[in-house]
Amino acid sequence: MLPSILVLVVFVFIFIIIYHDIYLKTLLIIPVALASFFRNKTFGLIVSLGCGVLLIVTDLYLYGSDYNKYIESDIIFTGVMFIFAWLTGGIASIEKTTRNVLLDMANRDGLSGVYNHRYFQVYLKTSLEEAKKNNGSLSLIIFDLDYFKYYNDTFGHIAGDQILKDVGQVLSEEIASPAIAARYGGDEFCILLPGYNTAAVYSTAKKLKSKIESFALNNAKELPTGKMTVSIGVANYPEHTKSGEDLLELADHALYKAKKTSKNKIELYFNVLDSLKTTCTQSETELLSSIKTLLSIINAKDRYTYGHSERVLEYATLLAKNCSLSEEEVRFIQYGAYLHDIGKIEVDIDILNSTNKLTESEWDILKQHPYWGSEIIRPIKSLDKVAPFILHHHENYDGTGYPLGISGEAIPLGARIIRIADSFDAMVTDRPYKKGMSPQEACNELMALAGTHYDPELCTVFVKQIESQAANTL
Repeated sequence: MLPSILVLVVFVFIFIIIYHDIYLKTLLIIPVALASFFRNKTFGLIVSLGCGVLLIVTDLYLYGSDYNKYIESDIIFTGVMFIFAWLTGGIASIEKTTRNVLLDMANRDGLSGVYNHRYFQVYLKTSLEEAKKNNGSLSLIIFDLDYFKYYNDTFGHIAGDQILKDVGQVLSEEIASPAIAARYGGDEFCILLPGYNTAAVYSTAKKLKSKIESFALNNAKELPTGKMTVSIGVANYPEHTKSGEDLLELADHALYKAKKTSKNKIELYFNVLDSLKTTCTQSETELLSSIKTLLSIINAKDRYTYGHSERVLEYATLLAKNCSLSEEEVRFIQYGAYLHDIGKIEVDIDILNSTNKLTESEWDILKQHPYWGSEIIRPIKSLDKVAPFILHHHENYDGTGYPLGISGEAIPLGARIIRIADSFDAMVTDRPYKKGMSPQEACNELMALAGTHYDPELCTVFVKQIESQAANTL
């Protein structure tokens, strides 16, 4: 803008000198107006005074000793330009201030004071484009308040609103530009952190969690946890996603896992299937994405066992690593453990969530899920070795299992490992119709069925590992 204003001033004075026309000086109002309106009042005043000085110098140049009869009108005109710059700049300043206030109101959440959902989406897109352009990183924290609906319903919306205001205050104090915090909806907040790696973002999430837990609530003892707590999901580009467009989805997945498994925790996004992408073709990668979607659907259908696949993965990994297997063999067992129940996508939700004893026909349907699961992953060549683990993970060591009734070492090792991990998690998990066992009770149950349902050697190794872990936590 400055070069344009200077060019206009120069052109006006060239016309005045060429045509010796004092009335052409009125054209100087244009650059003065532009300077005042598009820059600020001070700059407009400087331009108007500068034009006044140049008018006097021009009078001296054009009229020599006769300049006195022109200088008075030029001084008056300079005063007019000065006043015009003052008024125009003042109006422009008011307009800019009003526009900024309205824009801030449009971008801010009225209750918490942080940015709103709309602005967050715009900033996410912009930040992602910048991270890709500069080969940078972009982290996302998404969290919500545990038991907020209970608190809101019990103590009223005024008390609930105050919590949201307090959270907004913490975020405003702790999150500095270029990072932003936004209220995503209800009691859910997002924090976008350009340039943060996973370690830095985890540290930030931990600090925020601690701050919110320290809220002095009059009714805190009425909450199940005795204080206000949060569940947090974290995802990072490019560590967790190469495209970045699904960053919000991955963070939300991590949050959902944190909420459904235990609440009051920070969950970094993790999916064992992501490590397969480097060995898959484009079509297989698309199939993997579809499989991940199917797993999400299963978790939504079977609401009492959300997180079951992740826990079975952990237990199976623990056992596999103590069987002197190669890294590749352990990895395939991990895939099998994570995907072992994918065939349940074909099972009706009423059967999955039934609290009554299944009928014979319902049981026959449920027993098909290992076969359906192995068929679902069959098109992915990278998972060829995993299909037998899924197909046989309900076979019993004595041959009384399903779907084929094979026994002993005819059952693939991976399937025997997953069988133990799957059963242990089912034993220790609370269900609507029964309370879960303690880890020691579950270990006793495993050993009681060793040789019939489970591989006895694997059972012994697994139970020792569980008991060792329990001893180390005491």
